[in-house]
Amino acid sequence: MSFNSIGDLAQGFALRHQNTALKQQMDRLAAELASGLTADVTQHLSGNLLHLADVQHKLELSHSFQRGADQGRVETSMMQLALDTVQTTTQDLSSIALTIGTSQGGIGFDAFANEARGTLATVFAALNTNVGGRSLFSGDEVTQPPLAPTSDFIAAIQAAVAGSATAGDVTTALDTFFDPAGGFETLIYQGGSSARNAYQLGHGESVSLDLRADDPAIRAVLKQIAIASVLDDPGVTLTNAEQRTLTQQIGQSLLGAESRVIDIRSDLGFAESRIDRAATRLSAEQTSLSLVQTQLLAVDPYDTATELETVQLRLETLYTITSRMSRLNLVNYL
Repeated sequence: MSFNSIGDLAQGFALRHQNTALKQQMDRLAAELASGLTADVTQHLSGNLLHLADVQHKLELSHSFQRGADQGRVETSMMQLALDTVQTTTQDLSSIALTIGTSQGGIGFDAFANEARGTLATVFAALNTNVGGRSLFSGDEVTQPPLAPTSDFIAAIQAAVAGSATAGDVTTALDTFFDPAGGFETLIYQGGSSARNAYQLGHGESVSLDLRADDPAIRAVLKQIAIASVLDDPGVTLTNAEQRTLTQQIGQSLLGAESRVIDIRSDLGFAESRIDRAATRLSAEQTSLSLVQTQLLAVDPYDTATELETVQLRLETLYTITSRMSRLNLVNYL
């Protein structure tokens, strides 16, 4: 018959407790051997966590700046694509305008005006581009598109030129419409009046993009396309000669407006290059900080393997002792 004293029960509890502790220690060592990093940071660094905390803080900041740089890369790239669309369509319309402004044949004025309205739709769509719910050309009002619908714009310029009898009347009416306090500002442009928040790139460096759909260069493009779009408007009474003269002027003015678009694209390209350089720097910084963090938390694989083997041996010995004790009884003792 088996029999246990109070001392035997306490000893059994102690053995189970030691068994649990050894298993936990073995699991920890196995995890450290697999990852190469300590599982007990405080003990590994002897309680001195200041250096590690500083490295982790810098790493978190760097990742935050990296996200800003990545966002800047995407948004400036999309802005370049939008401005490329504006530039390309401006080139195409300018070529058509110069062709019919200097020859008797080719495309008619009605078709040219219709082409201009199609160009307006393309340009408006490009300038209303948004990325992740953020409008690119709205300044600090990023939650809404910078320009009203194209149909509203066409209706506004038709109202502005109504009753014009000469090419000069049309030009004057749309000069007024595109003035800073004119109809374009009050009826069409619905973005902000300030630059949006700058991209923070770390180390006191930032990039601010104050490029909006009401930029003078973009206004210049839109004004010439607007003039072209009302050449066949019933509210405008122009002779064929005036239409031809006005069309030639549109072609030449679009060439000048295109060069201004190229200038703002160049400025945008400079901002892109700064963001790219900052992104490269941040990536190198993160690699360096991650290496330091790994060095602080790294464990010696040989020492860890040796300790793991020792714990395994102790656990096996404990199993053997526990097994032998469980077979003890009065008969065997006697």
